[in-house]
Amino acid sequence: MTTAYLGLDLHPNSCTLGVMSEGGTYQGDQQFPTAESELVPRIASVDASEKRLALEASTLSRWAARLLDPYVDEVFVCDPRENHLLSRNPSKSDRSDVYNLCRLLRLGELKEVYQAQEDHRAVFKAAAQRYIDHRKQQVALKQKIKATFRRWGVVDVEGRRPFSEEGREEYIDRLPGPETVEQVRSLYRMLDVALDTQSEAKSQMLRLGGRYSEIKDFQDAPGVGPVGSHLFDAFIQIPFRFSTKQKLWSYCQLGIRSQTSDGKPLGYEELDPNGRSELKAFSYRAWMAALRHGDNEVARFFDQSLERTGDRSHARLNTQRKILATLLSLWKNDSNYRPERFLGSA
Repeated sequence: MTTAYLGLDLHPNSCTLGVMSEGGTYQGDQQFPTAESELVPRIASVDASEKRLALEASTLSRWAARLLDPYVDEVFVCDPRENHLLSRNPSKSDRSDVYNLCRLLRLGELKEVYQAQEDHRAVFKAAAQRYIDHRKQQVALKQKIKATFRRWGVVDVEGRRPFSEEGREEYIDRLPGPETVEQVRSLYRMLDVALDTQSEAKSQMLRLGGRYSEIKDFQDAPGVGPVGSHLFDAFIQIPFRFSTKQKLWSYCQLGIRSQTSDGKPLGYEELDPNGRSELKAFSYRAWMAALRHGDNEVARFFDQSLERTGDRSHARLNTQRKILATLLSLWKNDSNYRPERFLGSA
């Protein structure tokens, strides 16, 4: 074969490799254990002048892509959600998946998922995700503690007092019976561990982010704090990842999704739910913080957008998009933040 199109379906215990020629003839597939000693010889044994490999994004995809990159001409990590032939195939199986991977790769129909090229970037992103995971855990425990109190008639559990050292004892004393008290104390012990772990994860994320100078520049923008700037940098990875700001907004769940048929709209326009919800939340928190800080360029941009649109939600979304586009522009141009450049057109 001149060009071989390879499809690899990875699982923790086994994987399936399929091969298709440049003419579209399927050469068959083979299944074997997931191990470096098996993967490398199987890929290397494919007799072709050029080898292009496609695999679905998963927890194993980065390891496999880095392992097999020296033995192929191109590694293409794709998002199966963008290809219904893979994700919604009624007769889905490992063998059908690798066949469809080969065929879609040959036709150029796969959507690539960005993979960090440098290990330190991948480690930084993992640290940011770890911080988010631990933050979600402590939030869930706080909600469970509140629900437990309310189940026993203690309904005024609001704010931070129920979780402080003094406040929690005040609420515990209002519970009926020692067994109920022990249940709640157990939840509080779990919460204390979760808070400590979240603090450790946050410290690691901030420490790893110290090597990236752009993070400090992000914090010159009103409302952008240290945690948000680290999360933005960790998930975006590189400044030239998105060719347009619209693609950045879509990745941050701030793009507009509109559907039409025969030139007629199908339903209302809405925000595209695909992307990173954490970056959407970060831009929202930055907008809120900027408004609380009084008169600044972010607040003025929001006011001008509100005057033009007459809709607070539209003005807020415009401001969130502006914050994200400004940070990416600072990063791309390696420039300092200038307040007068933020306003532009509201």
